[in-house]
Amino acid sequence: MKGVIGMNYRNRHLVAALNHRRWIAVANDKVLCKEHLLRHGIATPRTLAVIRYTSEFTSAYDRLVQEQTGFVVKPARSARGRGILLASRALPDRVLLQGDQAWPRRELGFHIMRILHGEFSFGMPIDAALIEERIDPDHSWVLDELPGAVDLRVIVKEGRAVMAMARLPTLFSQGRANLHAGGVGVGIDLRTARTVGGIWRERPISHHPDTGQALAGRPVADLDRCLDLAEKCYQAVPLGYMGVDILRDVRRGPMVIEVNARPGLAIQSANQRGLLDFLAANPDSHHEHRSEQTPSAPAGHGPPSAGGRRPRPLVVDAPAGREPG
Repeated sequence: MKGVIGMNYRNRHLVAALNHRRWIAVANDKVLCKEHLLRHGIATPRTLAVIRYTSEFTSAYDRLVQEQTGFVVKPARSARGRGILLASRALPDRVLLQGDQAWPRRELGFHIMRILHGEFSFGMPIDAALIEERIDPDHSWVLDELPGAVDLRVIVKEGRAVMAMARLPTLFSQGRANLHAGGVGVGIDLRTARTVGGIWRERPISHHPDTGQALAGRPVADLDRCLDLAEKCYQAVPLGYMGVDILRDVRRGPMVIEVNARPGLAIQSANQRGLLDFLAANPDSHHEHRSEQTPSAPAGHGPPSAGGRRPRPLVVDAPAGREPG
């Protein structure tokens, strides 16, 4: 692949050069980042509770029981999906987890205590637990019959979406879409709003490892809305280089679940293209001449976004010899 960038290039020329330390700190704290997103009207899952001290667990748990809904527990400062817990419902004496598992109430308390002590965070001695509603994901998005929800990772440079991939859960990843957990990364052509190939466990693949379905050529409904949402995050958290993770709710459409100040580089392998070409592209080309052909949205989403698909940005020849990522 031409124009591939590596970790050294990313850290020096993108993260260090374009991301102010203040906004890196905001992105690294899910609670603080979410406050900024909400101020700018960006759709995110509803917050049910934020726990900073063990003494707050009882009242937070009582609210979860009253909500009678699924929820997600996240360490505020973790990365790569560490410490995230998915639950179907909280009962007075136990928690029903994703699948057939159940935890006693005290086990959830132990998990949150581990979060507060910084076990999953960026080397911080203390952390907070963010508890959000568990949205109702569109299980037919990109690929159906998967053991979990699909999400999108969008790379945004100075407010412009330049590259995207879909992340697909697998049995190996235990239903999580995170690539580090064993999810599949599938590149997306922004011009056609269709998938272009995939990687799994750092190797290229053409079919999903569990279902056998082909990965390339799949339509990505609501892609324009996702790209617009990712670009809007730059107004709330002005990082010059960031990754935005998006889930698609069946009723409410795309929602931002995380902003990352140091997005990984596997998206290049998923797209079979180097990032350097897209980072150097004409900024205006991204928004011009949208195609009229748009993957249709399922019922309940309202009308699809006008125009629907964006052209692939113009590319320039990249210098040879860039380190692989």
